Amino acid sequence: MSEPSGSVHSIPTALVFAFSVVLFAPTIVDANEARALRFARHGELLASRSLSWMRAVSAPTAVRVFEPYEEDEVVFEAVSLETILDAVYTPSWRDRPDLLFVFRCSDGYEPTVPVGRALEHRAWLAFARERSGPAPSGQTGFTIYKLESGERKLIPLAPFYLIWDNLDDELLRAEGDYGWPYQLVGIDLARAEDRFPRMVPPATTSLYALEGFAAFRVHCSRCHAIAGEGGTIGPDLHAPVNITRVRSREWLQRWIADPSQILPTSRMPRFQRKVPTPSRVIDQIIAYLSALAERDPAAPAEPNLDAH
Repeated sequence: MSEPSGSVHSIPTALVFAFSVVLFAPTIVDANEARALRFARHGELLASRSLSWMRAVSAPTAVRVFEPYEEDEVVFEAVSLETILDAVYTPSWRDRPDLLFVFRCSDGYEPTVPVGRALEHRAWLAFARERSGPAPSGQTGFTIYKLESGERKLIPLAPFYLIWDNLDDELLRAEGDYGWPYQLVGIDLARAEDRFPRMVPPATTSLYALEGFAAFRVHCSRCHAIAGEGGTIGPDLHAPVNITRVRSREWLQRWIADPSQILPTSRMPRFQRKVPTPSRVIDQIIAYLSALAERDPAAPAEPNLDAH
């Protein structure tokens, strides 16, 4: 028996395929659309922006940097951080040097960078790595090799990796991996006192300890929290008990300088070797932690440093 006129079987194959594409299109996800960053202001979500949107706002550029984890020159494909920030926050963010950017990563890493640094130095949001020759064995795609617990490990960087134009910038090179978060999923524009009220030391804190507070935010808060505020990779250094109440100053100096001397398998890296007067900076950080301990009463528990 012949099919009725207009039956689906009489529709040309190409047209059937076209209908199928329309019918199932919602299940097909472009990789550029799936990769996105969430932007917030003072903790309130403003927008989620896809890589496709970013590529339309800022032309992708090949950026050569001195990669601080591999300690070698690497070329990434990236979009301009400033251009993206202008599009999301409007250029008014440039007029707020009192604010800082909180970068949130999928693994709990949470570094902060003052607005002034983003204005003084050029930064990029990398989304791919370019290779001019064969990659080391096992390394492909958007990855780096990073030294962790005494061995080089392959680290995926997606969705985004914040990089800095540091080839000819001695200050940035000296700061090492400060401000280089990978697996970046969110950016928050906030005030330090609003975002980290428990981290701010008492008003009577000495200038020496205040300098330690600034150093703590650069070198420590990306991995460590103070009473729940900060990174979550390492243990909280103030809650349930301040670290200076259970460890001596001498022990802390050794631990911060090079944790592997005490715990060879520690994930925590040694203190930045290129920082001027590192022993003084370490002592200032301990002075800051001690100032917090004087403000808040001790609790009967002890932080688990083996979590590093």
